[in-house]
Amino acid sequence: MNPGAVYVRTEKGAEEVAHRSQAVPAKARSLLLLIDGKLTGAQLLDKFAVFPNSAELLQVLEDGGLIAAQAGAPAPVAAASPSGAASAPAPAAAAQPGIAEAKRVIVRTLHDVLGPEADFLTEKIDVAQTAAELRVHAEKYRDMLIDMGKPKKSAAFWEAFEAALPQE
Repeated sequence: MNPGAVYVRTEKGAEEVAHRSQAVPAKARSLLLLIDGKLTGAQLLDKFAVFPNSAELLQVLEDGGLIAAQAGAPAPVAAASPSGAASAPAPAAAAQPGIAEAKRVIVRTLHDVLGPEADFLTEKIDVAQTAAELRVHAEKYRDMLIDMGKPKKSAAFWEAFEAALPQE
């Protein structure tokens, strides 16, 4: 993994997110969902430090051709200007357009609160294909955060989710 390069999902990675077509370990899949074309290798390693062996999982994704370094591109440009098969927005072809960012909001929040134990919940997020499906899961997770005594975290999560979710 190149610490200075911005990482994006490849076409193969987008296909995996959309269809679960490859044999990717659950924890590596969770990390794959969080690759958004905005962070460098060093930033990804720092962000995923809560995961045991995150460096190895990211290397599995890179070695498997699911993510790739987009050398030299500033982080905001990489996300805003997809240029070819290695761009991050590719998963929208199989799922409803625009739900990828809403999925990332859910996955990030679950991992922030639950750590690696969130993997079993993120699997439901992976397979959601529409904003309506995603909303059902997000509402459950919002309520779960409240039940856990985290009303502020729940409110922040819901605000970020609503902002990321495409309007129906």
